[in-house]
Amino acid sequence: MNLPLMNLHERVLSVLGCRFADDVLIDAPYDVSMEMIASLNISEVVGTNDHDIGEFEMKSQTHRYRHAEQAGLLHLMDIPSKFNMGRIVERIQRNQEAYQAKFERKMAAEREFYEQKRASEYDAAFHEGRVTFVS
Repeated sequence: MNLPLMNLHERVLSVLGCRFADDVLIDAPYDVSMEMIASLNISEVVGTNDHDIGEFEMKSQTHRYRHAEQAGLLHLMDIPSKFNMGRIVERIQRNQEAYQAKFERKMAAEREFYEQKRASEYDAAFHEGRVTFVS
């Protein structure tokens, strides 16, 4: 799982800012076909060797780039960093209990504060004679 951290326009601007990219095709089709390669004069298709993806995604990726691979235009790169969205989600899920416990402690402290405040206001009102008991 590798969900985007930036929206489409931010990603396009980031890639356009890279000196190695000449142009960016916005909303490109999932399958890189021979017609697309020929019509856009594509000289290189770059993909990644993502070892964290499952078997289904790996088959889908090889199907996606099959025409570029047949034309000798496919270049796969290793991802140097293991930091991806899947790892972020795992960290959040691992720490969820700690966050929940912290929230519950704060709620209990807040509840205790207001109960003490109400009790002290009641005591003050009782000692001033503003509160009377009726039996």
